[in-house]
Amino acid sequence: MPLRKVADLLGVDAAKASGLVRANRFPCRVTKVKGRYVAFAVDVMAAMGIDDPIVRTGDLLAGAEFARRWG
Repeated sequence: MPLRKVADLLGVDAAKASGLVRANRFPCRVTKVKGRYVAFAVDVMAAMGIDDPIVRTGDLLAGAEFARRWG
């Protein structure tokens, strides 16, 4: 997930998100992929207090279709 979206989900000011990541103070684990900060959904969900996410194939496919159309 892109850092800006993750920041929005976690209630973090998007303008300050990169600085928080560099200072190792962002509320979830973030990594760089192709020069961009991203977070894995499972880490974002854990930061949101969702401990055991159940992922269904249908949900993944629907999300991929949504991203294809609107991303």
